[in-house]
Amino acid sequence: MPEIFASIIKETDRAIAITGAGGKTSLMFLLAHALRDSGRKVISSTSTRIQIPTAKQSNTVVLAAEKDFQVRLERGLRRSRHVTVAHQILPDNKLEGCTPDTLKHIFNHSSASAIIIEADGARGLSLKAPAENEPVVPDWADVHIAVAALDCLGQPLTKTDVFRPELVATITGLQLQESITVQAFAHLAVHPQGMFKSGPPAARSYCFLNKAENKTTRAMARQIIAMASHLQGNTFHFWVYGSILRNICIIRPAQ
Repeated sequence: MPEIFASIIKETDRAIAITGAGGKTSLMFLLAHALRDSGRKVISSTSTRIQIPTAKQSNTVVLAAEKDFQVRLERGLRRSRHVTVAHQILPDNKLEGCTPDTLKHIFNHSSASAIIIEADGARGLSLKAPAENEPVVPDWADVHIAVAALDCLGQPLTKTDVFRPELVATITGLQLQESITVQAFAHLAVHPQGMFKSGPPAARSYCFLNKAENKTTRAMARQIIAMASHLQGNTFHFWVYGSILRNICIIRPAQ
């Protein structure tokens, strides 16, 4: 059940932004379902682009570029309490997102009490470092969740598992083709150009280490947390490690 992840979100949280790689879209819909099931009306959306959701992820998609957008949005929120909003469908059959200002306007003029925004792209890979113009995190977000997936640990630093491996190399000190280490994850988590780049200073921030699905990977997650506590760089509020797929969620305050 997704409720185990709902402890990340407070009743007073209205805007949640998710960045990074390795489970953003799954986490967005998981949180949307948890909030919907608690009785809240929820908008899920993106400031970049995402795949068109499956019916299980979101059975109502409303496009801002079409007529009667507001009417259809409210109809969907009344019917199912969860609606996915995008600007339009692109030729590659993905949803093009809206700007943060547009999303703020849509949300403020809706009956929804929460909006969850995928604010970064990673082409489905497990790890990434943001480019100069990334991520597109709304400055009005109450919560910022940065995601990385542990299944790339021990794999070579290449485009097979990592989005923009050259930037990851620059931040972490790894060489291309070198094995990805727990030290590299720790450096990426706290580096000013790493996982929390462009994060709103006032937002409550979580570093989520996904795909910690067994004792070995959960031990690696704890090693990352311990190493990061001794590094200089960005500060954030909480670590989360576990598995979206297996419904494992362990939350620890960041030191």
